[in-house]
Amino acid sequence: MILDTQDLSKRAASAIEEADQFAQRHLAPNAAQWGQGLFDRRALFEPAGAAGLLGLQVPHEFGGLGLSFGDKVKVLHKLAQSDFSAAMALVNSHNVAAQLVKASPHELAPRYVSHLMRGSIVACTALTEPGAGSDLGQLQTTAIRQGDGWLLNGSKTWIINAAHADGVVVYAQTQAGSGVKGIAAFFVLADSPGFERVEVVTNSALSSMGIGGFRLTNVYCDSSHLLYQPGKAFVDIMGAINRARTYVAAMCCAMVTQALNDVSVYGHKRTAFGQSLDQYQGWRWQIAQAATALQAGELLVRDACERIDKGDEVQTAAAQAKLYATSMAQTQLGSLLHAMGAEGFLDRYAFLRHLTAAHTASLADGSTAMLLERVANDYRFKPGAT
Repeated sequence: MILDTQDLSKRAASAIEEADQFAQRHLAPNAAQWGQGLFDRRALFEPAGAAGLLGLQVPHEFGGLGLSFGDKVKVLHKLAQSDFSAAMALVNSHNVAAQLVKASPHELAPRYVSHLMRGSIVACTALTEPGAGSDLGQLQTTAIRQGDGWLLNGSKTWIINAAHADGVVVYAQTQAGSGVKGIAAFFVLADSPGFERVEVVTNSALSSMGIGGFRLTNVYCDSSHLLYQPGKAFVDIMGAINRARTYVAAMCCAMVTQALNDVSVYGHKRTAFGQSLDQYQGWRWQIAQAATALQAGELLVRDACERIDKGDEVQTAAAQAKLYATSMAQTQLGSLLHAMGAEGFLDRYAFLRHLTAAHTASLADGSTAMLLERVANDYRFKPGAT
């Protein structure tokens, strides 16, 4: 990824270097076996915590690095080059730590954030349900007042880290018929009575994401674990989704970056008919097309990151970055795999795992169809507009 190192603080530069080393020394050697379903969360989260990768945007006063969003994305880019799925698991737990600081700095943050940053506990965010995904107004999980707290009932599915999370940010409807205005957010502990995990069986290439679901049956949540009151949670959701679309786009660019690196080395060493592959014009053109497409994706990501860090409107920019980067990754990873030939199917390369991840990425945080509508809305004719 394009790194403006002169603009980085020493802290950010150190975090990016640490992520690069962590990816090479820890993710790359383990990614293949994790991709075969042999995943244990202790092999990922605690080492990542020890490397300081779970407190990227957590403020200094809570022991984090206090990085900008753009700097966090550069860290994720390094991690995703080796294992997109593991990077997604880490950032989702990290995001909850940062969210607890923002929403509950005096109550929940002191109790849980240090543990989340160490990786001794893991968290996730639960929005998607069996019958509701991007249409947030249709959430069926309910939260009903009871005494000083709330009773939660409902189901969530396709949640990253749900298979092993200790704490979950649950979005629930507090008033039937109120749409997004009635949605509130709660931090629910997975050992609460009435909390039941539900297995989601996926391709083993995604095992380090810990995708799963759960059922809530009269789960009591006291008032101290209410993160966002009804009416405020939706704003939080939309901001988080736009940020997620942006870093998912960056991570798709990361996968193509790694593929280009692998193909370039292979093309120089592999010979056919008396000369290396990179001496053939047709082979070189495949690389050039992938590199050009990657550059376009990175520029879209950079634009969205800058908007987020400035506090500017980013809905369309984030949608465009994710639309382009996911499609680009699906196309170029396949093309670069063909440039590698059968060599690309070996476990020491990430092609097959990352092709699966690229298709998964297109469905995360808003489907392609939904994002196309988001972008198209900016170009609809509006009578009276100049």
